[in-house]
Amino acid sequence: MAIPFSKNILTAGIAHINVGVDDTPFDVHLELLCDHSPYFDELYEDRTVKPLTDFTISFPDDDPDVFSLLIGWMYRGEIAETSSAPRTSLYLLFELWVLAEKFKMVDLQNNVISLCKTRIDDKRGTIFGDHTIDYVYNRTLPKSPLRLLLIDTWVQYATKSRFLGRENLPREFLEELCCALMEWKEGKMETVGHTDTAWPYLVHPSPWKDKARETPLQGEESEMMRLATPDQLKNRKFKRPSSRTHRATPTPSLQVMTPTSTDAEKDPRDQITSGMSSLQI
Repeated sequence: MAIPFSKNILTAGIAHINVGVDDTPFDVHLELLCDHSPYFDELYEDRTVKPLTDFTISFPDDDPDVFSLLIGWMYRGEIAETSSAPRTSLYLLFELWVLAEKFKMVDLQNNVISLCKTRIDDKRGTIFGDHTIDYVYNRTLPKSPLRLLLIDTWVQYATKSRFLGRENLPREFLEELCCALMEWKEGKMETVGHTDTAWPYLVHPSPWKDKARETPLQGEESEMMRLATPDQLKNRKFKRPSSRTHRATPTPSLQVMTPTSTDAEKDPRDQITSGMSSLQI
């Protein structure tokens, strides 16, 4: 599905990007790039005050084929098949998800994960091998939606014979797989209320606090001061401060005068005030 572009996107200049060890060149509309990626928006933050289109950036560690899919998604609004990878493989889609995470492109991540889940559901029994699992675990953080997808797929479709070859699997993957199997056994793995099977693997925006509201967000502890209740006021206990004067013999250079009043029935606050006013050094 083609995306209509505004005049600002088409006339704001071109970003020059080299990708891969061979510096494969990509020329992308600058504002289109910044509009879809907070990463590039920060990188080109000075674009409105000085020309940056002659500035070339390089990503030698990234795959040009994967980057091509990412740029194609920006222009087309969908993940396109490439001549080198017709009906884009799941592994290539995983690479695209990781690259989208690098450039902070949440919409693309969710588009990719939904497509992956559809492919998996269409071909029941799909599980991922050592190479794919190693790639994902080496390039994602714990609790990553992509890791969760691998784990859940193994829980559903892995066989005992497949598990016997676990020597080459990452230890972290095996630990998370065991936990997931226990949850499945206890019946805790469920997606009740969600018709989209890809929902558990979507990247969701971080919660934010509306500073204009006086009430806290749900699940958030209130930091506002609270008045004591009448019962709390009634049960308050006052502690009488202890005297700060010492009974030890004072040094010759100091003259300490003790309070003259010892009436225990006077107000404690009066005693403290009187005591402080009678101290002379």
